[in-house]
Amino acid sequence: MKPATTAPAAMAWTIWGLGAFLYLIGFFQRVAPAVMTAELMREFHIGAAALGNLSAFYFYSYVLMQIPTGVLADNWGARKLLTAGALIASAGSLIFGTASELFWANVGRLLIGGSVAVAWVGMLKLANHWFPPNRFSFVAGVALFSGIVGAVSAGVPLRLFIDLYGWRPVMLFSAGVTLLLAAATWWIVRDDPHDKGYRRFTIPARSSEGVVVTKILADIVEVLRYPNVWLLFVVPGGIVGCALTFSGLWGVPFLATHYDMATTEAAAIASMLLVAWAVGGPVFGAVSDRFCRRKLPY
Repeated sequence: MKPATTAPAAMAWTIWGLGAFLYLIGFFQRVAPAVMTAELMREFHIGAAALGNLSAFYFYSYVLMQIPTGVLADNWGARKLLTAGALIASAGSLIFGTASELFWANVGRLLIGGSVAVAWVGMLKLANHWFPPNRFSFVAGVALFSGIVGAVSAGVPLRLFIDLYGWRPVMLFSAGVTLLLAAATWWIVRDDPHDKGYRRFTIPARSSEGVVVTKILADIVEVLRYPNVWLLFVVPGGIVGCALTFSGLWGVPFLATHYDMATTEAAAIASMLLVAWAVGGPVFGAVSDRFCRRKLPY
């Protein structure tokens, strides 16, 4: 018999929120090097180019994991995917925070980027299952808001903690928090309301016999045939790339050196870009849901 009641809103937001918390941590780790540039350059005896590469190791694995993340989300489900992501992110933070050489710092950043790459897709998968379709854009906007909160927390608050305790203890603390998140995700999150006895919002997909590489490649080719995919690849890529490059690494040292600002002041100004981004996500998501249009607000 089909369950008649939908899951309580508090349960849906809690389950989804654990995925959002991993996304928040991912943004935090993405932006964190911006306020510890001097410490990292001094600790590992590197210049600006090597520092940029250290930060970029996060993005190398983050990009490479996007298509595998989609495949894993469909085959594993969000619960397993987010738990594994949080576990590996915790290990990466531990390696980065204890690294004695640049090589191990790069390894830590690589693990962090590849693991938190699952957060966005896993979170949207939970949103699709735990919320009605007419709330999807708003939830996606709140998801972006949670990520930007992580980025902003890696500005002035992180700089203050680094001044008090040093960058290594702060990174080790973040590793511990991420490990606790992995445990909470496995304990609380379920892939679908039906797993807890509530009504589904989606039609369950047909089970498949494992992952078939040829089927995956065929699906990718089919997706790439849509012109909108290419437009949505180029336009946000250009906007997000510039925004994250400035706010996530070079904005703080640029403002500090060219305008003689204190690091905390420079971090606050760079974070304003992210604050505006955070506010815009839920607002435009709600507008899109209200008018049932995606193209116009975009």
